[in-house]
Amino acid sequence: MIEPLATNEPPVIGRYRTLGVLGAGGMGRVLLGAGPDGRFVAIKQIHPHLLDDSDFRARFAREVSISTRVSGAFTAAVVDFDTGENPWLASVFIAGVPLDRAVRDHGPLPVAALRMLASGLASALHSIHGAGLVHRDLKPANVILAADGPRVIDFGIAHAGEGSAQLTETGAVVGSPAYMSPEQAMSGPVTAAGDVFSLGSLLVMAATGQSPFAATSAPYTLFNIVHSEPQLDAVPPELRELIGACLRKDPAARPTAAQILDYLGVLPVRTQPWPAPIHAEIAEQSRFLVSLTSDPEATQIISSSMIATAPVPPPAPARKRYRSRLALALAVVTTVVVAGTLTAVLLRDEEPAVEASPAAVLPSMAQLREIDACGWLTQAFGATLPADLVAGGQADIAQWRRQQTSSWGCEVTSGAARITVEIGTAIKGFALTGARTNGFAVQRSGPECLLGIDNGTDTARWGISLSTAERTTCALAEYALDRLAATISTAPKWPEAPRTLATLDPCALASDTEITAAGAAVPGTGFAHTCEWRGASTVRLTLAVPRRADLPTFLRKTVDVGDGVVLEELNAADAMADCPRLYRFRDIGESYVEAVTVQVSRSTGRPDATLCADTEAVLAAIVGRLPQ
Repeated sequence: MIEPLATNEPPVIGRYRTLGVLGAGGMGRVLLGAGPDGRFVAIKQIHPHLLDDSDFRARFAREVSISTRVSGAFTAAVVDFDTGENPWLASVFIAGVPLDRAVRDHGPLPVAALRMLASGLASALHSIHGAGLVHRDLKPANVILAADGPRVIDFGIAHAGEGSAQLTETGAVVGSPAYMSPEQAMSGPVTAAGDVFSLGSLLVMAATGQSPFAATSAPYTLFNIVHSEPQLDAVPPELRELIGACLRKDPAARPTAAQILDYLGVLPVRTQPWPAPIHAEIAEQSRFLVSLTSDPEATQIISSSMIATAPVPPPAPARKRYRSRLALALAVVTTVVVAGTLTAVLLRDEEPAVEASPAAVLPSMAQLREIDACGWLTQAFGATLPADLVAGGQADIAQWRRQQTSSWGCEVTSGAARITVEIGTAIKGFALTGARTNGFAVQRSGPECLLGIDNGTDTARWGISLSTAERTTCALAEYALDRLAATISTAPKWPEAPRTLATLDPCALASDTEITAAGAAVPGTGFAHTCEWRGASTVRLTLAVPRRADLPTFLRKTVDVGDGVVLEELNAADAMADCPRLYRFRDIGESYVEAVTVQVSRSTGRPDATLCADTEAVLAAIVGRLPQ
C-alpha cells in the first residue's frame, strides 16, 4: 500500500522525484520515486534520528554493498545509491502484492501458483547464494508477487557466506522468528541452507495461511522451530515432499536452491501465475502509477479510496487576514492497536485576539459521530477555495482527492496542499489562543499549529482537530477551521447509518457484568471511538476503519470463539501480557475494513493466563450487539 508523502519528506532524492511512502521500519523508511527516465524506484533511507549512529550507518553501507552484488530475474535490482551524509539506496520498484497480504486478503495459493512461487524463490536464492551471500530474512513480507512471478526484496540483514563482519552482539537473534532456521534461532552460523529452511516455512504459509511453527509468542515459536516437527497435513500432497525436505533440522540434509529447481522441473508458461484477484490488484496499482506521472496534481498523494460527495456552496465568508512565519510541517501518527490518525502540524505567530463573538457549543458526542467528515469538508468549502490559500494545489474542490482516516476523519489533498480533520478526538495538550471562530474558542497544541475546537469543559475535553500541510503559512488551516465551525449545524450525516460502526458509542457496547468479570471498574470513559474501563484490569475497546493492508495481525492467527464468531490475534510485543483481539465487522470496498478491537491488561490480580480468555469473552459478547 502506497501512502501520501509527509510534509517534511524531500521532494527529490538524488536524481529521483519522490511520489509516496511505501513503508517504514525500525531502521528506515522506503519511498516511491521516479527517475529521469520514467522508471519507478523504491528508495530506502535511514531514519533521520539514526543518522548520527555509526553502527546504523555501517549496517546501511553494508546493505548497499551486498545489494549491488545481487542480480537475477527474481530480485529487485539496485539502480543507484549514495552512502554520504544522507545515505539512500534505490532499487527497481516492483508493482505487485506482498505475499503476506495476498494470502491474508485472498486466501492460500493454489498448487500451480505454489509451484511458481517455489520455483521463482529458488531461482532468487540460487542467484543470491551464487553471489556468496545469505539473505537471512526470507519471509512473506519480503516477497512481492509481481505479474510475471515472485521477487525477493530487502537485504537489510543479509551477509556474506564466508568471513563477513559481525555486526550483531554474540548470542543475538537476528531475523523474523516465524521464518528463521533452527541454527538462526540458536544464534549459530547461518549458511545458504538457512534460507532454504525459511523457504520451506514460507511455502507452508502460502499453502495454508500460517507459519508451520506459529505459537502465541516469539520464544514459543523459536522453541518449535528448534525442537518440533512441522505439521504438513494441510499442505497439498504435491508439495509435501519438497517442503518437508526444506524443513529438515540438519542443514546438511536440506536441498540446495539448484536441487529445488531440478526437482520442480520446467513449469508451464502462465500469463497469470497468481489467482485473478491478485492480478487485478497488480493491474490497478500499475494504472495508478502511470497516473502519478501523467497528472502533476497527483504526484504528491496516493489514495486508494475516493469518497464522492456533491458540494453545497456555503455563504461566502468574510476573509480574515493572517500573519504567519515560515514553518516545517510534522506528520503526527497516533496508533491504537490496529491503526493510526494522520495529522500534520504547523507553526504560526501569535495573533491579537479577534473581535469577540458569542460563545458556541459543539453538538453532543453522539451527534458528532453521525457526521460524514469528507462530506462535511466538501460542503463547508463549497465549489472553490481562495486561490492564494492553495499555492501548488487546485482551488477547485471537485479536483481534490478524498480519503477516510482510520477513525472516520477525512483527509483531502491536491498537490502539496492537504487538510486533515478528526471528529470527536481528545483535545489534550491544546491551549486557548485567545481567538474565536464563529463563536468557538480556537485551541492550539503547544507551539505548533495543530488547531481545534472543543466542548468547553475542563474535564473529558473532546472536540474537532484540524491540520494542513502548508509549508510557509497557517492561513489554510485557519480558513478551514473557520468554515467548518460556520457549517457544523448543517454537517451531512453518514449515508450508511445504521450499518457503520462510526455512529456507535463504544462505552455502550460492553455490559457492566462483562467488564467487571474481566477485573475492570465501571463506568468507562472515552472519546468518539474508544472507551476504557480501569481497575485491577484495564479494558480498552476501539472502533476503527483501517486499511486492510495495515492490520498488524500476529502470525495471522485466527481464534474461533463459537457461534460463527472468528477473532484475530493482533501483533503485540508480549502476547501473554497484552493479548489483543480484533473482529472484522465489514469490508468497505477493496481497501478498508471496519473493525473492533479489545485489549485487557493487568496491574494486579489474576495470572496472565486468563488475559486471552477475558479479552475473547468481552469481544465475543460485543460482536453480538453490532448492527446486522
